[in-house]
Amino acid sequence: MCKLLAFSNMEQAFYRKYRPQNLDEMVGQDEAVALISSQISDDKIGHAYLFSGPKGVGKTSLARIIAKELGCDPIFDVSEIDAASHNKVDDIRDMNESVNFIATSPGKKRIFILDEVHMLSNAASNAFLKTLEEPPEHVIFILATTEPDRVIETIRSRTTQVVFKKIVDEKIINVLEQISKEEKINFKKDILQIIASYSDGSLRDAINLLEQANNTFGSDLTVENIFSLVGKLGSSEIDQIIESIEFQDTSKILTVIRNAYSKGLQPSDITNSVSEFFRNLFYLKYLPDDEKLKSLSENFSKNLEKANEKISAKQLVRILDLIDEINSTLPVSNSQHLKLELFMMKLVKPEFGSDVKSIGYRLDILEGQSNLLQPKLNDERDLNDSKKHTEVKPEPKKKEKKSTKKQSIEDFDIFWPKILNSLKEILSSRKFSYLTSIKPEVRENGDLILLVDKNNEFLFDELKKSSEITDLVKSEIAKLMGIEISVIIDISEITNKSEDGGITAAQEIFDVEDLS
Repeated sequence: MCKLLAFSNMEQAFYRKYRPQNLDEMVGQDEAVALISSQISDDKIGHAYLFSGPKGVGKTSLARIIAKELGCDPIFDVSEIDAASHNKVDDIRDMNESVNFIATSPGKKRIFILDEVHMLSNAASNAFLKTLEEPPEHVIFILATTEPDRVIETIRSRTTQVVFKKIVDEKIINVLEQISKEEKINFKKDILQIIASYSDGSLRDAINLLEQANNTFGSDLTVENIFSLVGKLGSSEIDQIIESIEFQDTSKILTVIRNAYSKGLQPSDITNSVSEFFRNLFYLKYLPDDEKLKSLSENFSKNLEKANEKISAKQLVRILDLIDEINSTLPVSNSQHLKLELFMMKLVKPEFGSDVKSIGYRLDILEGQSNLLQPKLNDERDLNDSKKHTEVKPEPKKKEKKSTKKQSIEDFDIFWPKILNSLKEILSSRKFSYLTSIKPEVRENGDLILLVDKNNEFLFDELKKSSEITDLVKSEIAKLMGIEISVIIDISEITNKSEDGGITAAQEIFDVEDLS
């Protein structure tokens, strides 16, 4: 854990007050620190560096530490230039004149730090090239940028490039705890976790948010207060959105938006909140062990679990498509509030959407095949139906451990890799290869069809001879998804996708048969 040194001025902002003062205090940039430390120790410091990485992760701090380690006076020997506001040719010419003057008075090292160097105009960048390539021996340039791709290649090729990374939440929390101790701030760890999570790897942003939260709410700070500070919907609003989708309640969803407006949130704030939530839901469905999910607040995690039960993978894809559309069109819209409201209505009511996925979803509902958004009143009826089915068609009691939650068959694609992984331990290599050579497909009536290529008659005959594989597949589905399903072997009549183009792709995605 690094030791944080504070400046004497108590009026300084926290991020300045607790800026790292030496290499040991740098947080989360081990590779960059190791490189610079080695070069300083071996007296092989370069004449030009390009520090690239996200904002607030220590680029400028390390540049200042280099100057300090080389014995530079911060006032007379270090020049910091904001390239965003000094990006013209004349600005660079002025700097070049300063460098040339320094060349006539050699002495200890002189450091030029150019922040946001990607903002230099092409003409200014080209004017800088000659000086950058052959600077005076005692002059060092350190360029910092959040967008290295926008820095012209001729500048990049003349520098030692050092990449900075986002700082992991755990290290950010450690620093916040130290600052809280120094400043006698008594925030619970779950508050610090939320602050770290919303800083998105930026230690500076996390420290600023800590200070802002303390100044605004003091010891009365709650998780919901943090949401309001960062311009996000709170867990209660997210919960109402989930319920609006469940019951297709347009009135409730519009009330959520109106209340968010009254709190000062802008349309972009709301769409960002919705995007973040459903992206996390996507990870929960397909990558449930992702580390980022573990850093979410308890209420946020409960919202995700609730949404995961009520929104299938197929519907989630439709929602993510709508989110992708609103994120690309909202910034350029002349009526952002109306655009947001229409988006939220489509989110709740599929019939308002004209996109292919919304149409496909509506067809599912009309055909009675969707298990999405079932009212809780149906749970008992489903259980009774299951019991009746068991009485009519008794199975040998293997008493396998079943999933505690009944999953929608529309989520089958999530479970298929898990089923394969489980059967790999049971089947012989030869028989397991049969499974990897077929294509599973859930039909409209709920049956699982294992499709065999029409040219592979041997595989089709082998699967038809024995029911071992189909029985095991049914067993694993029952165990993992908590549902009983018929498994059928059939011949695939799939045509060449390249010939059919987008129509075939759409048919596959939405299980729509060719009506031609």
